[in-house]
Amino acid sequence: MKSLSSSNHLKKNYFFLNIAFILSALFIFIGGNWSINTNKESLQRVYSFRLFSRGHFQVITANTKAMNFLNLGFKNSNQEQLVEGITHLETSLGFIYSLQSELDMDNVNSDLDKLIPRFEALIELYETLLDRKLNSSDNAIREEINVELTELNKIFGHAESNFWIKRAKEFENIRRRNVLFERIYWILVGSFTLGVVILVYLTQERAKLENELENQKIQMVSNSRLAALGQFSASVAHEINNPLTVILWRLKSLRGKAQERGLDQRSLKELQSIEDNSNRIDNIIKGIKTLSYNADSDKFSKISIQDIKTQLEDILTPKLELLEMNYQFTSTCFERTILAREVQIIQVLVNLINNSVDAISSLPQKWVNINSYTENQNVVFTITDSGDGIPKENRNQLFDLFFTTKSKENKGTGIGLALASQIIKNHKGSLTYNASCKNTQFIIRIPLAT
Repeated sequence: MKSLSSSNHLKKNYFFLNIAFILSALFIFIGGNWSINTNKESLQRVYSFRLFSRGHFQVITANTKAMNFLNLGFKNSNQEQLVEGITHLETSLGFIYSLQSELDMDNVNSDLDKLIPRFEALIELYETLLDRKLNSSDNAIREEINVELTELNKIFGHAESNFWIKRAKEFENIRRRNVLFERIYWILVGSFTLGVVILVYLTQERAKLENELENQKIQMVSNSRLAALGQFSASVAHEINNPLTVILWRLKSLRGKAQERGLDQRSLKELQSIEDNSNRIDNIIKGIKTLSYNADSDKFSKISIQDIKTQLEDILTPKLELLEMNYQFTSTCFERTILAREVQIIQVLVNLINNSVDAISSLPQKWVNINSYTENQNVVFTITDSGDGIPKENRNQLFDLFFTTKSKENKGTGIGLALASQIIKNHKGSLTYNASCKNTQFIIRIPLAT
């Protein structure tokens, strides 16, 4: 219950962290997009300020040149200098038209359009001085032009000053906003990074917890099955062992008396046969106890391949002979040892062999072969039967808990392979299905004892 509660709590935190993760990413995207667009607008305004500043400066310069050439033309009675003066005045008007057009394209409001009529009127007044001889009354026109140009220069100079003030404020606002956004941005990036780390951590923890829950399911089902089987086998063993002990004791007594009285060899062989079969019954009972025993608390110890072979034969031979199945255990490394819980290894091998027996019971050829050899500091067991292999659609689920290909008549539970796989993993080994074999074959790899 504690594991399930932890799982639910972890899943809830996992869900909320994902939501926060997505919202943070969305906020960073929206905030970054807003900042970029705002900075673009700010840069556009800065560009407009530069345009204003350059245009105003050019207009003031052209106006000043126009006044200078106007005064020089009057002083020297020089029409060329007067023409040069009106050229600069027309240049000022051209700058204003160009500046107004640029500002209209950038959707920037200005008062330049109000100054255009004054420049046009000034040019018309200036033109009255051209192509004729100047007289003393024209000084009033010159003075009027100078006064108007001086006034216009003041207007443009004042506007220039205001534009620079606005520009400075705009830069300061941009700087403050960018500093604020930079702080927010790095806080969010830090939070985002921390969220990724936490998310990865929780994902790993969730995987560990799910694996632990799966193992607990396997163990719980296995323990309940072993407990029931253990109770049954203990009861059966007790009921059989008592009379069996009496039978073996009586046989020993009979053999002694038979030898004393010189009983014929045929009778002695029959007594020996009864004793051998009684011992066989005793081995079968021991095998049942082994298969039903929960060895999770047993210590790891060295066990030889020869010992494994002997125990398997004691447990399986009666059943396989009864079913008329050929069984062989071959090895090139009988003397080598593995570090294992002996009972669990026997349980795994018996389970795999029983699966083979169930699968091939209706085939014309019925055989099960076990072979062992060493490979890369491992002992390899191959369990092969005469079957044609496992269908492709079932191979990915072979070691899933409660998955079985057995029919209801065979009472398949889907526990055996899952439990066997977990036991071998606990021995730092692996249990796999060999799809490349033409028959049905499972492979167990367990490290050699050092």
